[in-house]
Amino acid sequence: MRAFRRSAARRGGYTLIELSVVLVIMGVLLFVTVGRIDGLLPRYRVRSCVREIASELRLARASAMSTGMPHYIQYSVKERTYWILAPEKVPQAGDEEEPADTTENAFRDAEYKWVRTMERKLPEGVKFEKIAWSAEQAPGTDPVTVECTPYGSVRAHTIWITGEEDNSKFTIAASPVTGFVELKEGHVDALPLEEAQE
Repeated sequence: MRAFRRSAARRGGYTLIELSVVLVIMGVLLFVTVGRIDGLLPRYRVRSCVREIASELRLARASAMSTGMPHYIQYSVKERTYWILAPEKVPQAGDEEEPADTTENAFRDAEYKWVRTMERKLPEGVKFEKIAWSAEQAPGTDPVTVECTPYGSVRAHTIWITGEEDNSKFTIAASPVTGFVELKEGHVDALPLEEAQE
């Protein structure tokens, strides 16, 4: 009988005290980790928002190139929203279907209205700090309208985004010729642009 007890003790196991100590240590580590992650969430929220704005700008440019019609992206600083203005064909009485879906036939002798699409609101704690652009628009204009041409160019503009919780700053800049959208950390001044919003 004693030999059986010794072999069972050698096989081991964990006592209640050992399990309790391990659970306490895991709880402390989890508490510290969650605290650190929670502090990083506002920064990641701002980064995600910056990526979404850049992706919407790229989408507007791609749509303009694929349809052969200009598209516009508008930013409302006051309402913290942005959207794409896309052309939509106004149906005419007696319209027949197009003979073929070609660029030549798609926009011939048609009337269009501008429709808001892909409207987005900035998440809580994220705001447009200011928008600068090289346009004829007067400072203080809201919404700011930026054209994406069918040739792939985008009206030059720079957007400063700020996270209100952690004061993180990011810049989105669009190149006028190539349409390339650049994301930078911090508020980077764009010298050739005029200040549009503060």
